[in-house]
Amino acid sequence: MECNVIIVGGGPAGVITALTAKSVYPGKSVCLIKNIGDGVIPCAIPYMLNTIPDPEQNRMGNQPLEQAGIDIIVDRVVSLDTRAEKIELESGGELEYERLVLATGSVPFLPPVPGSYLPGVHTIEKSLSAMHVLREEAGKAKDVVILGGGFIGAEFADEMAQYSEAHIHIVEMLPTILEGAFDDEFCQEAAGLLTNSGVTIHTGERAISIDGSQHVEGVTLENGKKIPADMVIIGVGGRPNVELAANAGLLITESGSIWVDSYLRTSTEHVFAVGDCALKRDFFTRREVPVWLASTATAEARIAGTNIYGIRVLRQIQGTVAAFSTRIGGVSFASAGLTCRACERDGFRWVSGEATAPDRHPGVLPGASPLTVKLVFADRGGALLGGQMSGGSSVGELINAVAIGIQMQLNVRDLDMMQIATHPLLTSAPTVHPLINAAHRALEKLRICAQ
Repeated sequence: MECNVIIVGGGPAGVITALTAKSVYPGKSVCLIKNIGDGVIPCAIPYMLNTIPDPEQNRMGNQPLEQAGIDIIVDRVVSLDTRAEKIELESGGELEYERLVLATGSVPFLPPVPGSYLPGVHTIEKSLSAMHVLREEAGKAKDVVILGGGFIGAEFADEMAQYSEAHIHIVEMLPTILEGAFDDEFCQEAAGLLTNSGVTIHTGERAISIDGSQHVEGVTLENGKKIPADMVIIGVGGRPNVELAANAGLLITESGSIWVDSYLRTSTEHVFAVGDCALKRDFFTRREVPVWLASTATAEARIAGTNIYGIRVLRQIQGTVAAFSTRIGGVSFASAGLTCRACERDGFRWVSGEATAPDRHPGVLPGASPLTVKLVFADRGGALLGGQMSGGSSVGELINAVAIGIQMQLNVRDLDMMQIATHPLLTSAPTVHPLINAAHRALEKLRICAQ
């Protein structure tokens, strides 16, 4: 069987690549192959425990693909022959292609901790059946230990704390939770919210064993402390799923991703890679970074799908700005670009500005909450390097203004003079808008330094 364009992987990257390719090249046949027939929307996985009433509501359906005339095969690709330009399926079938896109995603990282394979220990799997099991066991658990204090760990802890009577612990080896995306003040705010919800947080600690015989019974930390547990969730991140690409001879980076250029082309002609399996470069340093986000994956997918039969759009992926958002204890947190901590690590000279104001005006209006914005700029030149914020739900979209500002290379004066839309029921007052005021305060620091 022959198909013009084959996409391997049914996550956001694969789906958007398929839809884009079919839209741009309607005369080409497009086939998407996925090995999970009951895939779910990855970002909402923590909320399948309770917030989403029925896990089926988070199923990643096939309707958009079917409506676009894209063929869907549920099977596993077991081999890739790039010379013959064909793939082999686990079921025994073979498919020839003109263009191939690998969107094989990532797989959970399982730390080398004894006891990781005990019943009651769970990694985060992107299938509906696995989430049904996790939801059922979470509802019965009395003592839960979550390994990893990143977004996955914090969101699972927050979700469980809202509906469960279980004792919940987070074990994080770094000094604070969410350290990869935020500076200390935001990390501490998030940690305080979790603590107020009854979550016990162990930072600067490492699990050295998961204990039990027939079922998990506890976790032992490096300091000797033993935490009772009848359920352990491993949320320490993942690693790119590159086995198919590596076996086919594609270039793999030192950090284990499929090498791609700015148009998502791999080292082999007619083969592309998008999403978590593909190399990610930092926007500012161009170094490889482990930032795996659906938003980044879908941006890559649109570029790959558009340019798959030749470069049509001369817009390169300049690098990931690492735009994150989450909600902990009813408070929204978001980050994009470099934090002050990352600036120090990577040798950037920086200055920051912070501002807080109600996200309604006046602040007594229903639904108002404090909105805090911190912006980071390059010292002297004032280029926007990053931003962090916490507050109400508007944070989820306001961070996108920062992300696009980074990509468009705005500076502190651009933001200080920015014209914005405001409304009493929707935004902060224009006189005290924290995005503009944060920029203004950073500009004041720059002026003082220039004197």
